[in-house]
Amino acid sequence: MTAFANLPRAVATFLKAIGKRDGVAVLAAVANDAVLVDGGVEHRGNAIREWHDRIFLRAGTTVQPIDLVLGDGQTVLTVIAKQPDQGMTPAQFDWRFAISDGKISAVTIVPTKLPELPAPAASYVVAANAFNLEALVEAFAEHAMVNDQLLEHWGKQAIRKWAARDIIGDRVTMCVVKAVEHHGNAIVTAVVDGDYDKRGLPDPLVVTFYFSLHGDKIIQLIILRNEPAM
Repeated sequence: MTAFANLPRAVATFLKAIGKRDGVAVLAAVANDAVLVDGGVEHRGNAIREWHDRIFLRAGTTVQPIDLVLGDGQTVLTVIAKQPDQGMTPAQFDWRFAISDGKISAVTIVPTKLPELPAPAASYVVAANAFNLEALVEAFAEHAMVNDQLLEHWGKQAIRKWAARDIIGDRVTMCVVKAVEHHGNAIVTAVVDGDYDKRGLPDPLVVTFYFSLHGDKIIQLIILRNEPAM
């Protein structure tokens, strides 16, 4: 379920049980006195299994880990949660685990605090995640340029065709994990998903969006899948 080699064993066991929709194994991965807090609501004992069954077994929610931070006796795992066939934008959460004697003693689930984006870039992300072609195209200036997969698309008409086919058509969603302001422009790193051909691509797929901005419009967008720094 996750490729993080240094994930604590108890957390890996917990995630594996969720991936298999196994409420018994989920409960076995936590200590007898463990507490799970989700949305400010505490769950203890068998209520943890009931939480699992409601969200993962019956609702079919899946989680994709995208980031891991270890330190101060706590494991913080950032995940993307989504539900099948509901047309909902995936949501991003931090799962904070405390471990004692090889068992999970506490789990706290909170929405990830996302980085702020300049208005034009934010408009693009919101429109893409809502599958709103008109709003996405409106985020661009009239003579803007998009370079995606080393192909250039000049002007709104070409951008509309590209977006209709490769973004809205493939139902591509973005979960922003990092944003950097650079001389008035925005470099946005996001985990993307969708109905595109995923053969040969990593999972999760992390893509960087380089937004060049002028006023309240995007004048250039370059989309790259960067290799990790050595």
